[in-house]
Amino acid sequence: MTTDPERLADWERTAGTDAAVASYYYGYGDVFPAATEERLADDGARDLLLSWDMGPTRFAEWTAGEHDAYLDQIAAAARAYPHDVYVRPWPEMNGDWQDFQPTAAGERRFGGTFREFRLAWRHVVTHLREAGADNLRWVFNPTADTYAETTPVRRIWPGAAYVDVLGLDGFNWGRDAGWGRWRSFGRIFRAQYDHLVALAPRLPVWICEVASKEPRVDDGAPVDREHSKAAWVRSMLAHRGMPALTTVVWFDERKERDWRLTSSAGTTRAWRTAARIAAR
Repeated sequence: MTTDPERLADWERTAGTDAAVASYYYGYGDVFPAATEERLADDGARDLLLSWDMGPTRFAEWTAGEHDAYLDQIAAAARAYPHDVYVRPWPEMNGDWQDFQPTAAGERRFGGTFREFRLAWRHVVTHLREAGADNLRWVFNPTADTYAETTPVRRIWPGAAYVDVLGLDGFNWGRDAGWGRWRSFGRIFRAQYDHLVALAPRLPVWICEVASKEPRVDDGAPVDREHSKAAWVRSMLAHRGMPALTTVVWFDERKERDWRLTSSAGTTRAWRTAARIAAR
């Protein structure tokens, strides 16, 4: 989408609604916000959510100021940019598949300890704020997973003074030969939602990535004829169990599963019906 903004326009036409948020991905060394954000922000009418992979670095390097010159480049770009931008550094940092997962011993290749993560987060936010990048809004974005190997979010919480939005990522992977099973939107997110809201009851919650498997499509998992992605989407959009939730960002890619809203005619119809209802 960063190289072809028409992809977002295509999504809007298919979904039958305007996208209130455009979400995409940057890595270490990328400088933002810039011309791409100018195009996609629609003169400030659309929010931007940028996933920021902090590269092959350790947390302690950020706190020590080793990457301040890079942060200064981002600050200069932000000062020249006229709108707010939502940024999620170290996205899904609590996941055990991440090389930058904070752990008690800090053994991950690009990670560190719980305390080192908290200090690194605070340094990045403080440095950019002091450099005048007041339009960068900070999204603390763990995965919704809470199994034993994930990092408890309370151990790495940097404090509400350094966070503007509570973010969550989660997917309905569907049934597979191992651990997978069909899960509702509420079942995926509720436990971690409760953990985050307990840390900062006044902050809004965004679902930064969500999608469902198409059960009747074989994406390396058994075909499931008992469930419907269209019904899953309708249930998600009707969910009312998380009052702090203000924003949901759909992950529209064919990757590990066919996550797209065009994965079936029924799923596309579900989106378009929801858009018509919302427009009334």
